[in-house]
Amino acid sequence: MKKIIAFAAAALLCISGFAQGKEYLVSYFGIKSNGVTDNTTSIQKAIDYIAEQGGGTLTFSVGRFVTGAVNLKSGVNIRLDAAADIIGTDNIYGYKGQKAIFNAVGVENVTIYTTRGNGVVDGRGELVLQSWNDQKEKGYLPAGTPVPTLFYFENCKNIKLQKVLYRNAATGSKFYEAVNSDVKVEGCFTDTRE
Repeated sequence: MKKIIAFAAAALLCISGFAQGKEYLVSYFGIKSNGVTDNTTSIQKAIDYIAEQGGGTLTFSVGRFVTGAVNLKSGVNIRLDAAADIIGTDNIYGYKGQKAIFNAVGVENVTIYTTRGNGVVDGRGELVLQSWNDQKEKGYLPAGTPVPTLFYFENCKNIKLQKVLYRNAATGSKFYEAVNSDVKVEGCFTDTRE
């Protein structure tokens, strides 16, 4: 009887470990790689779904994926294959007053990484700043609306950014902001000239 219980416990542990490590391709969620479609809603739904399943990895393969601000969830990793570019929308309203393309508050155990080559996160900074300035001058933006960066972490634990090529953050060389957060940056670099 003890052997059966031990076997069942080991099987359950394997299943739960598998669920946490499961990979989900962006195509499962209708996320488009055409460089035009705004995927914000679809990417957020994918992250939420994976979190509900106990965690896993959302994988972006070849293409250009446009998005506004999305919120990361604990245990949901983002993987960028070589020639996968996540492109920030140039419409300031696509950030909904948030501080970055990828936002995390009170989140833990998240890795954003590339395994083959270098995936790209491109903030399209010049266009975003132009949109931000235009709307501010017209008086349409609420006071304190931030200029979005690429990554924002607040009260987070065990966050890793690995081998990501970052470009054109609207905040210049400051491509991420961490407030009271444990963030490890490994092998990330930029090809954007200041």
